[in-house]
Amino acid sequence: MPIGITGGTGFIGQRLVKRLLQEGQELRLLVRNSSCPGQLSNLPVEISRIDLQDLTSLERALNGCERLYHLAAYAKNWAPEKNTYFKINVRGFKNLLEACLMAGVQRVVYVSSSVVSGPSQEKPVSELNTRQGFPFLTEYEESKARSEEIIPDFLARGLEVITARPTRVYGPGLMSEANSVTRLIRYYLKFRTCLVLSSGQQVGNYVYVDDIVEGLKLLMSAGRNGEAYILGGENISLSGFYQTLREVSGRRALKIRIPVSLALAIARLETWKAQTLGRYPLITEGWVKTFLQNWAASHQKASRELGYQPRSLKEGLRLTCEWLGYRTAN
Repeated sequence: MPIGITGGTGFIGQRLVKRLLQEGQELRLLVRNSSCPGQLSNLPVEISRIDLQDLTSLERALNGCERLYHLAAYAKNWAPEKNTYFKINVRGFKNLLEACLMAGVQRVVYVSSSVVSGPSQEKPVSELNTRQGFPFLTEYEESKARSEEIIPDFLARGLEVITARPTRVYGPGLMSEANSVTRLIRYYLKFRTCLVLSSGQQVGNYVYVDDIVEGLKLLMSAGRNGEAYILGGENISLSGFYQTLREVSGRRALKIRIPVSLALAIARLETWKAQTLGRYPLITEGWVKTFLQNWAASHQKASRELGYQPRSLKEGLRLTCEWLGYRTAN
């Protein structure tokens, strides 16, 4: 039976599709009517057109599938209508799970986000963390948290759902907004310049894309039903990230520090331009505030239970630099 995949045309999705095909898996890609399969149309996969708001199209596309990877989401930093995040990420997800029950799908691996637990405080967040009253900073963040609230009802109705919570993903693949870290790497290598917000000491967790793919496969094969797993890599500040990139690439870069007040002013101007002129913003105020927080995370649960072992940041950056066409220093 084919494995269903939504979001197979995206950054992580394309890497997952290619890996599963290498293993001889039969795949069916559930693709939105407005989406272009691109290079995936040349691969030996079945493509079914869907609308996440249309149960009939979802059930038809899922018939014959016992397993489903759900990666599709609205993950951009801005939408003309804020409701877009909740329409796709929450209601669309609920419709998909409903269709899974109707079509006889048994097991779903859902790709959420590590941001649902909120920023880290004294120690890295784990799957046990709750937001503890910390406000949502973006509609994307809130919509992902709300989407996970849907899952218990479907577990009670017999559907198996395992949740993946990736951190900041980078590496070879589609250079979309979802691959923003790799775009920063390319900018550093090409222009020898790096932009640092405030002091650059805010901590993030960075994970190589192929490690996410391996993690998703582990969740499908051995993840515990109803459980969530953080799929992350290395915790490091943005300044530390650029320092590691310098060591790997052998290239120095001019560091440009952006004061918080300037970043917020630019974000407000960009949002105004988007709302009045329809021009997509470079960044929004919510995302500036997001990058001012610490987002350290622990993937120990996935490592302990499933054998998940992400590579080091240095190794991931080496592979990414070489994929971008740059020689590395070691």
